[in-house]
Parts: sequence; C-alpha cells; structure tokens
Amino acid sequence: MNDIPLIDISGAKVKGSREEQEVARQLDQACREIGFFTLHGHGIPRSVFEDAFTGLHTFFKRPLADKLPCRLGGGGTLAADPYTPYGYSGLLEENAFAHMGLLGKPSDYVEKFSAGRLILSDETPLPFTDDDPGRDLRRKLKVYYRACEQLAARVTELFTLSLGLPRDYFAVRIDRSNDSMRGHYYPGFSGELANDQGMGEHCDSTLISLLTHTAPGIEVKTRDGKWITPQFREVDHFIVNIGDLMAHWTKNAYVSTPHRVVLHPEPRYSIAFFKLTNEDEMVQFGNKQMDALLQRDRPGVSP
Repeated sequence: MNDIPLIDISGAKVKGSREEQEVARQLDQACREIGFFTLHGHGIPRSVFEDAFTGLHTFFKRPLADKLPCRLGGGGTLAADPYTPYGYSGLLEENAFAHMGLLGKPSDYVEKFSAGRLILSDETPLPFTDDDPGRDLRRKLKVYYRACEQLAARVTELFTLSLGLPRDYFAVRIDRSNDSMRGHYYPGFSGELANDQGMGEHCDSTLISLLTHTAPGIEVKTRDGKWITPQFREVDHFIVNIGDLMAHWTKNAYVSTPHRVVLHPEPRYSIAFFKLTNEDEMVQFGNKQMDALLQRDRPGVSP
C-alpha cells in the first residue's frame, strides 16, 4: 500500500440508493484495512477552506507579541467547556509523544490555534485578537467548524449502513459532544531545527478526525510498519481517520492507526477537526447484529 483510499461521497446524496450503499461499503473497507481515507465530493464550498486558511495564515504570520495575548490566562481550556483547548500555543510547547504516554521524547515543531464548540456562540469571549483580523478569523473558523460538524454527522451515519445499525445510532450519541478544532502552522525544515518532527507518532483519541492541509506532511503507518505519505490532492479534500473511540466502539474492527507529521522544505498549514461523543455516553458495543458483523473475516477484524 502506497496511499490511502480516495473516496468520493457525492454519490451518497440520495439516502437508500445503491450509490449510497456503495459509498458506505468503500468507507467500511477503508476503516477496517487502514483506518484512513481521503474524502471528497462532500459539497462544502471551496471558499470555506480557502477563507479559513487565509485567516490562519494571517494570524500565524503576525509578530509573536500579537499572538501571545491569545493564550488563555488559566491554561488551555475554558471553565464553560473544560475539555476543549482554546487559543494559541507556540513551537515546541506541545508533545504528541507525551499524549501517548511516552516521556522524554522531542517536542513538536508546530504552532497551533485551537477552538471548540463555543466558537458557535458569537457572544462568548474567546482568545482571539481584538481587532479586525481577529474578528475575521473567528468568523471564518466558525463557518469551517459548523461544516465539519455536519460532515462528521454524515460520515458516521454512513458507517451505520455497513455496521447494521439504525441510521441515528451515532447521531443521538454525538449531538452534544465537546468537539475541538486546531489550526496548525508547520515551518519549513531547515538546518536551524534540531529535527524534522512536526508532530510525533500518535493515535487520535477521537471518534473520527477530519484533516485538511495546504501541502504534504502527514504520514500514516501501515499494518506492516511502513510509513506512507498520503497524496496531497486539493485543499478541500479531507483526510479522515478513525480514532480510539471508534476503534473501541467497533471492537477494533475499525482501526485507529498511528500517524505523524514530518517537516518538508515548504511551510505547511493544516486544520484538524476532532469529533467526540457526548460526555455522558458510555462507549459500548451496539447489538448482537453489530457483533456478528464485526466478526466477519475481513482485514483489520480482531478476534
């Protein structure tokens, strides 16, 4: 395997159609075999992506003195939304290896700007710069966040078709989730940096993650331990991956796959949307029909 599957979901517009069933089959196969796929045909206007990346580019290119006030005074979260991180973090301030419980590993060469569901409320104070570029970025990220919410809902609905579950099985379990979104800036690699680690090897703890980017950089670890670089296609093509929550929910039939970011000579921007479950939801297996389907002799199905 040299690339992750490319899946066009435009044929799934009509619910109950053969085309929808075929898209669901392709998604199911990708989730079982590698847990990653590139998705297009989603119907989100390209301008939504271009606007979001333009706003992030403007923010990350500002002087550090302008970005530092975008930190939260009490840490990375807000009391009203205790899970989701918000605001700015700088180069080498975060460590994906530590997220996986691996201490003593290098930190990541990435700047981040994070937001969560509170971005949907225009009245809620959030750590954006108090000027026209800051207000513009907030507006653009709000539009992007809402589009990702809707796409995540549709993708998880398509999962139910192959898993033999009611269409609303995931919908009623993710409609109040504390999702988060992060814009990233990765500098171009040069001899001034200690290594080319944009983000260390890790798995996501999500249900699913939706990623868009402006250049190659993400690498995916296949089952045989080989690192592959998904082909960069367009700014409005999502790289979607299964997280630990969905892997657990499906008894590891859908696989949560290690991935990392390697710096290239050119700088790279990306936006990751992390879809979670409702906080009061117990992540457990669906029903006997689902359990039977998960035991099918397919690649990626754990006994």
